[in-house]
Amino acid sequence: MSSDVALTPDDLELLEKFLEAWCVENSVDMADNSAADIAAALIDWYQHALNDRNLMKGEPPELPREAPEIDILLRQLSDA
Repeated sequence: MSSDVALTPDDLELLEKFLEAWCVENSVDMADNSAADIAAALIDWYQHALNDRNLMKGEPPELPREAPEIDILLRQLSDA
């Protein structure tokens, strides 16, 4: 995956929190293949579709159709 956006430790920590929340919500172990798929989709989305990290605190931007699980998760987290 190539991107002009380098992930910082803070970025990875934030993405890990989203992944952990998804795993808890879906009763999936972090070592499961589906968790790895979600992690890859989160990283791709963050690097290519998210211009400002602060947007994650508000209404999420439109996500790629390949990741409807992430869209559902982000909406649930924003309602919490």
